[in-house]
Amino acid sequence: MPRLIQPNHPQEVEAAIEVLGNRAHAAILRYLHQNGPCTTGEILKGIVLDDNRKLTRPSLQHHLEALEASGAVTADFPAGQRHGKRVKYEANIDAVEFEMLPAYVNYLRGK
Repeated sequence: MPRLIQPNHPQEVEAAIEVLGNRAHAAILRYLHQNGPCTTGEILKGIVLDDNRKLTRPSLQHHLEALEASGAVTADFPAGQRHGKRVKYEANIDAVEFEMLPAYVNYLRGK
């Protein structure tokens, strides 16, 4: 069975690939950008994937964690201080536009 090819990219390029190469991440970012800060419940109600499918709460949480780790999403409470709190997430489109996209394009150009 062939192994997946996993080139060693710079960290900012890996972050761009993670965010830009995932349809659920794109849908979450778009929703958050258009609707302002939202809780996970609000995001779950608002996002519909292909074939009218909905995200599950565990799946959404996994995607939000990845987006937050990359800097594409911010939360109003830090990760270790959320127990029992209604966390609101917000898209950080500037990080995507001015950090991730240029890093990715520069990598493609060999810079």
